[in-house]
Amino acid sequence: MRIGIQMVLQNHKEHDDRVMYKNETRLAIESEEMGFDVVWPVEHHFFDYSICPDNMQYLSYIAARTEKLQLATGAIIVPWNNPMRAVEKMVLLDHLSDGRAILGLGRGLARREYAGFGVDMSEARDRFNEAAEIIVKGLEDGFVEADTKYYKQHRIEVRPRPIKSFKGRRYMVCMSPESFEVAAKLGLGAMMFSQTTWDKVADGIHNYRDLYRQHNGEEAPPVNCADFVVCSHDAKKAEEIAREKIVGYYFSVMEHYEMLGDHFAQTGKSYAHYAEAAKMMREAGNEAILEDFLAANLWGTPDMLIEKLETRRGQIGDFEVNGCFSFQSQPFGQVEDSMRLFAKEVGPMMHAWTPQAQAPVDVAAAEARVGK
Repeated sequence: MRIGIQMVLQNHKEHDDRVMYKNETRLAIESEEMGFDVVWPVEHHFFDYSICPDNMQYLSYIAARTEKLQLATGAIIVPWNNPMRAVEKMVLLDHLSDGRAILGLGRGLARREYAGFGVDMSEARDRFNEAAEIIVKGLEDGFVEADTKYYKQHRIEVRPRPIKSFKGRRYMVCMSPESFEVAAKLGLGAMMFSQTTWDKVADGIHNYRDLYRQHNGEEAPPVNCADFVVCSHDAKKAEEIAREKIVGYYFSVMEHYEMLGDHFAQTGKSYAHYAEAAKMMREAGNEAILEDFLAANLWGTPDMLIEKLETRRGQIGDFEVNGCFSFQSQPFGQVEDSMRLFAKEVGPMMHAWTPQAQAPVDVAAAEARVGK
């Protein structure tokens, strides 16, 4: 199993944007020699929450400075991008990196970012579903065409042409049951952020694997888990950092996405899952949600992290970790120490994992879970 870096590229309060980008990019490049396998920069716009407006452009620079590191979009927010341009830019990145590009697609969740693009959030799900299919097909055959509600494109060839299939290296963010179903139907791997304890999402992941087998006749790739990571030889120090910085990140999520707001309920089917989640969070209260969030992510000594990862594997099966090490304006020396320690003492355990045998799909059980 691979270990990667999830790059949230949050505005750094101690540095201006130029200094922050130089440090973030240096660590991304050096992650290759540390032992990481892949980097996943996000796409976000307009606000301090995250300042990476074009992850494909960003990865093209990383491609020129590395040799083996895989380059993944974590993710392209599909409703904000022209699908033809997404295909062109991913194919170009694949050429520039000698086939190291990985496609990651997402739907986006921030009302204020949607407003910045002048896109109606209520259209998000349909826009994503239409465009994701166009992108996946375009990357396979080198032609883009569309005649859908939101996208009209006469058949046009992509140049340069794709150099190889993206099958096995294409993913989408899956944080709702509907997203898992779309991913399974399109043959996409699942990317997840650690938001709640893993026993609570295990059924959804197992159901996704069942659906993936039904639609594709083969096993789904390991789930990609994006975790906020604090790795230290000092357990007390790791907990102190986690309770300040991971908790701080949680509150930045709540603010940026307006998670407790009632606007999700106004978007129809596009964000029905999040409308219900917002209601549950308001009822549960911050303290309980915070403890779940902390428990889901990775902080502690290497031995503690290994134990947590082994426990998670028992709950959800095969997965890979994309560790987010730089967030909430942590000093870059502290970030680098955490990265290097994780790669040296936790990474070898995950690299040694081999895919677990999967039982044949139980159609009745899968249908029962869908009906939950």
